Formats: sequence, C-alpha cells, structure tokens
Amino acid sequence: MIRTLIILVAGLVTVSSSAWAYRVIDQIEDGYELALVMVRLPLSERGTIVFRVCEECNTTALRVTNATRYFANGAPVELSELRELAEAARATAAGRDRAGIFISYDIASLRVNRVRLSY
Repeated sequence: MIRTLIILVAGLVTVSSSAWAYRVIDQIEDGYELALVMVRLPLSERGTIVFRVCEECNTTALRVTNATRYFANGAPVELSELRELAEAARATAAGRDRAGIFISYDIASLRVNRVRLSY
C-alpha cells in the first residue's frame, strides 16, 4: 500500500512539473549581414544607416542612437573611428571584397543596437 502511494505521488510530481509548460519566445532583435560597399554609415550618433540588401533591392534606412554600439573586428570603437576604418577598407580592392557589416536592430522600434565591421 505504501509503495503504491509513493509511486502515485512521484508520478503526480513528475507530471505536474514545469518541464511540461510551454513558452513562447519572442524574437526581439534581427539583423543584416552585408558587404561594406552596400552600406552608408551614419554621419552622427543620431543619424541613419542606409543600405541595400541586393543590387536590385530598394534602400533601407534604420536609425542609430546614442545607445548604438560600434565594433571593428570585435573591438569596441567610436562611430568616427568606425567610419575611418570603413573608408580605409573601401580604398583597397581587397578591402572592398572582404569587408562586411553586421547590423543588429530592435524589431519593435527599428533602432540599431550594434554595428560590427569585419575587415
């Protein structure tokens, strides 16, 4: 009798655990991975980053804010330094072929969270 009761309690605890609960995970951020030649970087901390996903596609513009973070090859940089590095990469044929920009933005507000330059 006690053995049956213990098995019944253990079964009820197992079935009622939170592992059976379903959760919906909302995607809060999205991103673009683009060639550097397809992107025009913002002029100021509160400007816009303009790009085209393909040669035939329309341009897309996303706002940057003071909270936007900039990276070059994984190291944090200021916007002005990122612009200088991007121009230096655009100045060479190898840089134009290899350099890429990764733009991460908030889906709800369409504001850019991070811009990463890889060259």
